[in-house]
Amino acid sequence: MKNKKDYKRLKEKYKNMLIDFEKSKDREEKKFLSINKFSDEKFIKNIIPILDSLEITLKFSKEKSSINGIKITIKLIKSIFKNNNVIKIFPKKFDKFNPKYHHAIMSIKKNFESNLIFNVLQKGYIMFDRVVRPALVSVTI
Repeated sequence: MKNKKDYKRLKEKYKNMLIDFEKSKDREEKKFLSINKFSDEKFIKNIIPILDSLEITLKFSKEKSSINGIKITIKLIKSIFKNNNVIKIFPKKFDKFNPKYHHAIMSIKKNFESNLIFNVLQKGYIMFDRVVRPALVSVTI
């Protein structure tokens, strides 16, 4: 009788250890994928202000030779963003304010429903469903 009990106990213990191992393996795999997925986030955060500056420069530049170089650089940066699943957050006027994606830095008193985006002051960016930089907006109150 004792051998059967020991066998059942060891079998149950082995089964539980195997389940724990699988759970641990899954956790570590998810952790690895997350680290891998967001490893470029810091790099993207550092490039965003450069893209902002280039787009502003393009808007006000009058020299044809400069404009072509700026357009090519912007295109290359946007290509890097696309390859890293970086998506622009640029809400439309009167879209509902969402604190997950928007950062209100100004409030506008108008005869509109409250918590609507009135103006986008700076576009934001998302990388793999995670906000890298929220869009800076003014909202109605």
